[in-house]
Formats: sequence, C-alpha cells, structure tokens
Amino acid sequence: MKIAHISDSHLGYAQYNLAERKNDFFKAFKQAIEKIITLNVDLVIHTGDLFESPQPDMATLGKAIKQLQILKEKNIPVIAITGNHDRTLRKGKISPQKILEELGLLKLIDVCGEKIIGDLYIAGIQFMPASHLHEELKKNKQQFAEKAAKYRYSIFMFHQGIDAYLPYEGAAEMSMSDLPEGFTYYAGGHIHTFIQEKGKYFFSYAGATEFRTAKEAEKTKRGFNIIDLKTRELHRVELENLRDFIITTVKEGENEREALKKINETVQESKTQPVVIIKYLYTEKPFSETDLLKPIKDKALIVRVLQKNIAQEEAEVIRKTTSIEEIVRNYFGNQKKAVQNLGVELATSSTEHTEEILLKFLEEKTGLKITF
Repeated sequence: MKIAHISDSHLGYAQYNLAERKNDFFKAFKQAIEKIITLNVDLVIHTGDLFESPQPDMATLGKAIKQLQILKEKNIPVIAITGNHDRTLRKGKISPQKILEELGLLKLIDVCGEKIIGDLYIAGIQFMPASHLHEELKKNKQQFAEKAAKYRYSIFMFHQGIDAYLPYEGAAEMSMSDLPEGFTYYAGGHIHTFIQEKGKYFFSYAGATEFRTAKEAEKTKRGFNIIDLKTRELHRVELENLRDFIITTVKEGENEREALKKINETVQESKTQPVVIIKYLYTEKPFSETDLLKPIKDKALIVRVLQKNIAQEEAEVIRKTTSIEEIVRNYFGNQKKAVQNLGVELATSSTEHTEEILLKFLEEKTGLKITF
C-alpha cells in the first residue's frame, strides 16, 4: 500500500505581504497534487497546517477545493488533521478542513481520533499545547496501540514537535516515548524540515511544500514523502521550478562590494524573481544603501537585509545553550511549582494558544468551568 504524506502547505500565506508569495504557496501545493497523481498512490495523508489560518479567505478555500476535487475524481482518498495554524480555538467555529470534509473532499481526524480504510487503521491527534496533548494521549495511547495491532497496516498522524528534532529544550510538545506503540508508520507535521527516522519507529516529518522562513530555505528542500507500508520504504519527492531563495552572509570589512556583485550575478542567473536575503554581520558600522543593490532589487521579488551586531553573538550562545524551561524556572524561582509550570508552557507554546493555556490553568486551580 502506497501513501503520499504531505504537510504544512500554509495555503493563503502572503509572505512579506506579497500577493506573489501567496500564489507561490498555491503553486507548490498544486505541483504536489500533480506529482501525487502520477505516482499512483492509494491514499494521501496531510498532517496539519493545510491553511495558514483557521479562517482562510474565499479565494484560498476555493483553490484548495479545486485541487482536492482532482484527487477525489481520481478516487484517491485524503485523511487530514489540523495544525496549530488552521486549528480553531473558539467554540462554535469549525476548521476549514471540516468544511472540506462536509464537501466529501477529505476525512478529518478531529482532536484525537481514528479512521479505518480497509485493512489500514489510522489514528491521529491534532495540534494542541503540551499539557492537553498528554491528557489526550493518556486516555487514548493504549487503545490506539491495541487497535493498531489488529490491522495489517497502521499509521499514527500528529502535528507536534518531538524534542529530539528541535534545537533547544522546552520547545517540543512531545517526546518519542509519547508515541503509541506498534504502528507501521508515524506521520509528523509541524516541523518544516524533512526528517526521516529509521530507529525504533518508522516515521518522518514530511517538511513543507513551500518555505515559510529564510531559515527553512537554508536547511531543507520543498517536497513531500511517499511511503510504501508493505516494504517500509520512504521515497522523498522534491518540488521543482519554484521561486528561488538566495541567502548570503556578508561581513563588515570583508569586501562588501565584491560580495554584492556576486549576489547580483546569482540573481541575474535565476529563472524566477528570487527572494534575496542578505545577512549583514557588523561590529561598528551597520549596512547602508549602496548603488550595487539597485540591479539586485530590479530583478528580485524582494530584497531583505538582516543586520546583526556580532558583539551580540555571545548572548546568542547563552540563549542556545540555556533552555527556555531553565530561564522561566529561574525567573519564577520563588513562585509555586504550578506557576512555574504555567510559565514554561506559555513560553514554549505559540502565542495563539496563550488564552487557551491561561483559561485551562484557571479552570484547574479554581474549579470553575470556563468555556473558550
């Protein structure tokens, strides 16, 4: 059985407030659908953040419907979960994936649930803050494992950061030990870098179909994964002919003009209007506008100069070697442990979940039922 594992499409994201970048995310998703069809897969799974927002504009929703309709016409079912971007937090609101499900374009595993397709068992959990996640896994983890053992194939879908693959402590929602046992394949979303694990668990992060940050453009490639459940093999499919990201570091005093000339040569050779990121490192004089930027700006879609005083690097080292959890616990050192834990969760969760975390904390400590 062959599965296409796709994730983090972020449809509707107008990066840098540019319509062209919004279109780039659609272009990447469309190409992924086209490649999926040519690869003759049996099923598509999407592990969250199909949309940039839980309330996408009508044009964004319409384009998603059009692409998923193509899969439906080819009799390729789609199973999805929501991520931190397209998950709804308010009662009475529904996720855009729920609308797509009602249209018969996909099947949504909502919150923490399961789907069965023939001899394939699929369990999944949407994005949620760490404390909520552990509550859900505590209730369902063993049940998922027992059911997975009864089927020929099984997939566990999640949109969470696993600690082993994040750069500093306290940023992850789960660890490897949180995964339920016995699944054929574990499909991850949320981390935009392609990661393949070949140890105890056969799983991968599918990465993103389009770069959402310059850091992603530096360390990974856009694409998705094809999984053969029978042979337990993974094939990486990279997307092609998308907008170039040209990222260069320029240091003060190391012939900046020559560096800019080389950037311009690369820009002029690009087949697209590239996104150009210039990281300028200095100790005394910040970067100033120069005539050499004009030809770069004329060809590029956008040019961003990110400046950094090298003297701040020592502080950066401290930040990277000290976990967020340690910083928060030291700051709240004289507070009760419950307050420390709250501080840690707030510091390590996305800002859009702040209200949810605080209300949950108050509910637990006051005994009052608070809806949100």
